[in-house]
Amino acid sequence: MEPLDCVVIGYNEGDFQEYRAICEGSGAWSPTQQIYSKEYLEVDGRHYSFMDGLSVLRNRATGRDDRYHVGEVHNLAGIYLSNFLHKAGFTAEAVSLFSAELERLTDLLGRGPAVVAVTTTFYVNIMPVLPVIDFVREHAPDAHIVVGGPLVDNLCLDGLDGQAQDMMDAMGADSYIVESQGEAALVELVAAVKQGRSVDGLANVITLRGEKWLSGPRTPEANSVDHASINWSAFSPELIGRTAQTRTARSCAFKCSFCDYPQRAGALTTSSVDTVRHELRQMAELGVKNLVFVDDTFNVPPKRFKEICRMLIEEDLGLNWYSYFRCSNARDQETFDLAAESGCRGVFLGIESGDQDILAAMNKLAQDAQYRNGIAELKKRGITTFASIIVGFPGENETTVQNTIDFLNETGPTFWRAQAWWGNPKAPVYQRKEIHGIKGEAYNWSHRTMDSAEAARWCDVMFDKVTESTWLPLYDFDFWALPYLDGMGMKVDELLPILRISQEIMRERGRAVPDAVRLAALNDSLYKTVAAVGMAPSRFAFGSR
Repeated sequence: MEPLDCVVIGYNEGDFQEYRAICEGSGAWSPTQQIYSKEYLEVDGRHYSFMDGLSVLRNRATGRDDRYHVGEVHNLAGIYLSNFLHKAGFTAEAVSLFSAELERLTDLLGRGPAVVAVTTTFYVNIMPVLPVIDFVREHAPDAHIVVGGPLVDNLCLDGLDGQAQDMMDAMGADSYIVESQGEAALVELVAAVKQGRSVDGLANVITLRGEKWLSGPRTPEANSVDHASINWSAFSPELIGRTAQTRTARSCAFKCSFCDYPQRAGALTTSSVDTVRHELRQMAELGVKNLVFVDDTFNVPPKRFKEICRMLIEEDLGLNWYSYFRCSNARDQETFDLAAESGCRGVFLGIESGDQDILAAMNKLAQDAQYRNGIAELKKRGITTFASIIVGFPGENETTVQNTIDFLNETGPTFWRAQAWWGNPKAPVYQRKEIHGIKGEAYNWSHRTMDSAEAARWCDVMFDKVTESTWLPLYDFDFWALPYLDGMGMKVDELLPILRISQEIMRERGRAVPDAVRLAALNDSLYKTVAAVGMAPSRFAFGSR
């Protein structure tokens, strides 16, 4: 086999039982415990993530060992970085889901990669990184391990202070890339390692010098999104599958006060419509049927969005697509018509609140009427809608929560989920923490109108009182499970009854004294409903873990 210059490792979801222990140890009314209580299935006395629970029930019916997982939709960071390395003349392979692809990863590490790059998208702590580095050290002891991505970027927001030093020591990599993009730094690092040069002092690369981690020059990258477009023909249909992710833009055009992403990612940068056209043609040739645009605001700018929709209609590639969508920027009927005609099947709506005062405090630049109209127009065209809600933002109280409950029941999006506000001290709202009386951060906070425990309780109240929309689990599921499940054969109309029965199970087991007979009947109904759905075999198996 040809030696490899780099292996890029995508997502590691971690151990669900460890996650359970952390959540249950956080306290009865912590947001983490509240979230956990609404996202697991119990099968034969064991707690499973929702998708794993579905897999176990399916396997009981089929006799197979399928492990359905959104990680079958190949991790985009892995594809993107390996593609960027290909364009620089290096050989690279990507692994999507660490725990499910250990055999393939072992084979790739056996090809003697000079560098192993570990991505950290979606990580909020270092725990998922540790087993990945341990595994690489065992199977490729000579490889240079570099960790990059949002986790490293967040660790270094205040510079290379004591905590950052400790976390880098604990992870145990050879170097770290600290840049919101970082592609160019990875190319320079791979080149240096291959040539036997020192990586100390490379731009945006942190290395251990003596007993201290030190960074090379911090140089903002401005990589062209057109140049970095993915050459999908370099990847196999088996690796990509029926559902795939891509992006057509970098960063976000808005400045919501609870989010610091635009500050870190810089100005919104978009690829040309011709670049998008070229990518989509290649994806269709690979057999992709469901396309996920991961752009934070896919329908912004509105004119460009319409151009992409018209291009999709013109190309007629047989692609269904899913994306984030801002109702406030869908200002005419044509926008909704073009979305539907071009293949839009589902949209993630960052509604956040059904109260106009909270929306203003969040700097959402959206009106209640725009949300209501947007959801109605999308539903009219058969497009699945998911409303994401934040509970507990400064200013939140009983009245504002009730307004959000009323909003959801009156508009009836297909799916919804509420989570307690996660206090990000780097977000713009923290610049006014004295005004709001904000104390604490993450999921342990208080302010003048609410605290994190109250927010968790209100999420439970909403779980019971929102009756015209269906709850969607979070852990390894979320809105992005919809295109994946569709690609595997489970349509939204088949998923809805499964989720509704599951929601009744969660309500019953949450009672002070659950009715064991009713729980048994609900679990039997859940099994029969899952077993009745025809699904293709998964690429992953429990036995491969």
